[in-house]
Amino acid sequence: MESFVYLFIGLFAAITIYRMLSRRAATPKARVMAMLRRYGAFARTGLSEAECLFRLMATRSGWKNLPHSFLRELVARLISKEDVMRFISLAEDCGHVKDRFPAIARKTDLNEAMAEVACLLAGFGYQLHKEGRLKEAEFVQRLALPLCLDCYFTNLPLAATYFDTGRYSEARPLFERGLKQLEKLADGGGGNARTLPTAACLGPDADAMQLKAAYRGKYEACLRAAGSNRQ
Repeated sequence: MESFVYLFIGLFAAITIYRMLSRRAATPKARVMAMLRRYGAFARTGLSEAECLFRLMATRSGWKNLPHSFLRELVARLISKEDVMRFISLAEDCGHVKDRFPAIARKTDLNEAMAEVACLLAGFGYQLHKEGRLKEAEFVQRLALPLCLDCYFTNLPLAATYFDTGRYSEARPLFERGLKQLEKLADGGGGNARTLPTAACLGPDADAMQLKAAYRGKYEACLRAAGSNRQ
């Protein structure tokens, strides 16, 4: 009887410890630390940074089932290992790896696939901005931008975040690029952004004409701020 009690206590303690470790492993900080260790293991074999990052992504649960061409394109566009790891962590937290990426990754046009991934991030960043969570919005929007540099929905929301945090010199070129992209879209161009409606990338309440007017107003305020700084 006594041995059974000890066995029960030991089993209960083991389950408790396992649950604690599982919760710890699920935290963003613990996840990034684990990725850094795995990246380091790949790097010590002499592989290039890009190859290490690809293998880091390709060996994670969920990611390993996605086409390698899709994963390599993500790594190439995100460039730095820090941004690749941030992207992995964000995508896993949002559930995109299992819910959204499989369908997107099957697209033969990688530019189109990257635009759709950027669209997902842009929508999340836009919502964070609306909630006044500007630091978090910037984090997400900065990851979306390199995935689709020629998309208005990656340039303009980040420009607005910079504007609302008083960083006018950083906002100005993004406003200029994004507004030009909107003009092309109105003329029937716009590249991969043409197939993605504003509501899909910036929320169901996002109206293209109203957004254009609001972004142009902030851009003109940037110009006025630059002029006053020169005086």
